[in-house]
Amino acid sequence: MRIIVLPLAPATASASGSAVREQLTYYHFVIPPDSSKQKRNTLGKWVTTKSADLWAGLGKAPEGTWKRRVFLYGERLIDRLEFEELALKSVDPSLGPTLRFSDSGKPRPEDHPKIPLIYPPSLGTSPLPHLRSLLERRTPRHRKGFITWLAISPFTAPFMLVPIIPNLPFFFCAWRSWSHYRAYKASSYLERFVEQGAIVPEPSAELDKIYAEYAPRPPPSPSPSAPKPDGPPLSPNTAHTSTPAHLLLSRHAIPALTRALQLPPDTSFAADVLRALEQARIRLGIPEEVEEAAEEAVSAEKTR
Repeated sequence: MRIIVLPLAPATASASGSAVREQLTYYHFVIPPDSSKQKRNTLGKWVTTKSADLWAGLGKAPEGTWKRRVFLYGERLIDRLEFEELALKSVDPSLGPTLRFSDSGKPRPEDHPKIPLIYPPSLGTSPLPHLRSLLERRTPRHRKGFITWLAISPFTAPFMLVPIIPNLPFFFCAWRSWSHYRAYKASSYLERFVEQGAIVPEPSAELDKIYAEYAPRPPPSPSPSAPKPDGPPLSPNTAHTSTPAHLLLSRHAIPALTRALQLPPDTSFAADVLRALEQARIRLGIPEEVEEAAEEAVSAEKTR
């Protein structure tokens, strides 16, 4: 198993006063296939595959039909799900490594498998504290989401009386509950590895190189001679925060990342990173035209 760390935006001071700086970061989890574990997980795999096939069938429906409209609306909902949740729910603990314990139930750190946490060192120090903080927030959040959507689902029973279409509200509640459950189990699973010191930061010069080549150029800061806005002057503590928000990675870097990380061709890595970059842009409040100009500048430099 590998964990790939892709910072999306510069780190900022924590709003809660925590020593861990906040940073929009995408974590990609790579679990190599294990035939023995996959055989033990045939039921879960069958349910997942069957659901995926049914959803793909809706996408193949003719334009204008309710099936096609449901599919398009569902795809938009998926794109709006937080990329952190989607990343966590992609982890199947039953297929990943397991911690080693003695007969008395005590952990044996010397026997624990080591999970590399691959990150670009030029963008900051070890991402392990950030990962720990993220999991501490995500575990209770997804547990609450799982219980909440599960509790709401019985109230969708009256929609079963509609004979023309299936009970879409129930399926939506069940899907959101299942999604939160998977993210909760994955977050709890990873927290145990962090607590046991089984996740080891591993700097990558290759990632540094890709970030240097494909970093969008941040918009220029206001010049000192520019007209100053009306109102009180900025305090010394906030004056240094006037640098415009920007992303650290361009979407043009995705093919290079896929090759450098030796990811399988059937992975969802490209779509996941694109979704994470778009959500990061929205959260930072970067206008779409500004980001497009930065992306075009990167593309122009690579084609010279």
